[in-house]
Amino acid sequence: MHKRALQLDSRLSAALQMAMPFEISADIGADHGQLSAFILLNQLAKQALIADVSDKALEKARKCIHEYGLDDQAIFAVADGLDALGALSPLHADVIFILGMGGETMSGILKRGALGLHGATLILGAHTEIPLVRQTIQEIGYQITDEDVAKVDRFSYILMKCQPAANAQVRYTQRELLLGPILLQTYPALWTAMLARKKASLEQGIRAMSASTAQIHAMRLEQFRLELDYVDDALKQATLHNPDEESEFS
Repeated sequence: MHKRALQLDSRLSAALQMAMPFEISADIGADHGQLSAFILLNQLAKQALIADVSDKALEKARKCIHEYGLDDQAIFAVADGLDALGALSPLHADVIFILGMGGETMSGILKRGALGLHGATLILGAHTEIPLVRQTIQEIGYQITDEDVAKVDRFSYILMKCQPAANAQVRYTQRELLLGPILLQTYPALWTAMLARKKASLEQGIRAMSASTAQIHAMRLEQFRLELDYVDDALKQATLHNPDEESEFS
């Protein structure tokens, strides 16, 4: 019997909602293991793979799964990224969660393990370098089919649902790579605040680089200005879609 009620924060809840339905899940870089525990407790999957890079990293997840009496439905794997999926053989995961890590790390995981995906849906939540992750998604023959923003305390996170590209390889524009092809269609309310912060950061960077004589800053300045144009336009559109957010950021 479990000792405490298990509730997911809004980020993990949004990631789970984005993923459903599925029968076998895999959580790569599982940390505390609460996502897989919640999935199994609520009978949302028959089996869950819980993976991390070391036994020490998996310790919290093992304790969480054991506390809720879910040991028989969980498979643990110590492995580098998507190499962990081999622990499911001969079965394959329907959905793979990769959440809570930097974009460069996530991109490397996806590139190295692309051949082992077997068409699984990907639910991704990178903390940094999200355009790089989007670039990688198209490079491995996937496409972004959903994007959303979740907020936990003061922090906001972009989540992406990715599935195999139906036809030819998807090619995102620079604007879509920077801001997100689905977010540019849906303009979720929480995205407004993220855009406003991004705009302020870009403007600050442009001011600093404009005052510098370093050649490297001159090269980056053009990219910053282009991104600012994209962000400024998206912020205006987001404000139109979410008028209740306007007073906070105007």
